[in-house]
Amino acid sequence: MKSVSTFLAACALLAAANPANAWGDLGHKITALIAYRHLTPAAKIKVNAMLAGDADTLTAPDFASRATWADKYRNSHRETAAWHYVNVEIDHPDLESACFGFPAPDAGRVARAGRTRDCIVNKIEEFEAELQSSSTTPAERLMALKFLMHLVGDLHQPLHVADHDDRGGNCIGLSPSPDGHDTNLHAYWDTGVVEALGRTADTIADRLDRRITPSELSAWAHGDARAWAMESFELSRKDVYALPSRPTCNDRGTVALTPAYMTTAVQDSELQLEKAGVRMAVLLNRALGT
Repeated sequence: MKSVSTFLAACALLAAANPANAWGDLGHKITALIAYRHLTPAAKIKVNAMLAGDADTLTAPDFASRATWADKYRNSHRETAAWHYVNVEIDHPDLESACFGFPAPDAGRVARAGRTRDCIVNKIEEFEAELQSSSTTPAERLMALKFLMHLVGDLHQPLHVADHDDRGGNCIGLSPSPDGHDTNLHAYWDTGVVEALGRTADTIADRLDRRITPSELSAWAHGDARAWAMESFELSRKDVYALPSRPTCNDRGTVALTPAYMTTAVQDSELQLEKAGVRMAVLLNRALGT
């Protein structure tokens, strides 16, 4: 359990939180910085070379900034919006149904030109396969790399894999609001709770990475995107939706977050950011590390 001082610091820093995309830029940079520390030398050389040749100006060219790229790309490519989440219903969880039966990629089409009606799990699998394949063109491998760096982070934001007829918490208002402005449960888990961890991605990533044990590294490396999605879902069902009520988009109600809830949210977010970083490295090492 976190100390009282940690909780008070979290509450104070929540005042700076603003609604944003999944994990927000801060969260995605934290996961990338953790991942970079766990890349094999071979994978690191290849990743550095790929990003060095990337002239895209949507983000800065460094590894951490490129982990935020897919959100910027989505702004002008709305066909990719649904790739950042999967709506597994809290009361009737069915990952396969939520992912539309895991349809196979269309023959002859690259993953970035895939169907709009898809889910984050399927896209991670498609982009990982592209990154790993020697037959993928350099341009498409670069796209696959940047999507993977982002989507693995999204997969570990609990409200990107869970839903209760509330658009992943977007329809649940918070009253009183932790940041003093109108906000919702999804935005709180995207940015508010992450910004409660510290002021810069570098310092947060350093602190979180140093506490990861060898046994955790080994345990978290197992599994795949489907298993990791359901792990995030269970966390959402257990903690995220541990609310006094569960409004839906039909009634658009509000809830009040207790101090105990926010303390648990901080702990859960730290753990999910650590897992996301380790697992991002696992996928990149598997695709590029030999």
